[in-house]
Amino acid sequence: RESMPQLVQDIMLLAPTTHFVELGQAILYRGAGLEVVWKPFLALAVIGAVLFALSLARFRKTISQMA
Repeated sequence: RESMPQLVQDIMLLAPTTHFVELGQAILYRGAGLEVVWKPFLALAVIGAVLFALSLARFRKTISQMA
């Protein structure tokens, strides 16, 4: 990610894979604990919650149109 232009780096912060790779590398290579990896973990949780909420809203809308 560091080799990308700054604008693309900022956009990539919205991608869950960016945070997953950071989290995975910290745990697997450095044996980091929760006190070190809480930021990428929190980012993944927030992105997941937002995507889940959007999916649920879309699902409910689809189901309501069927009835």
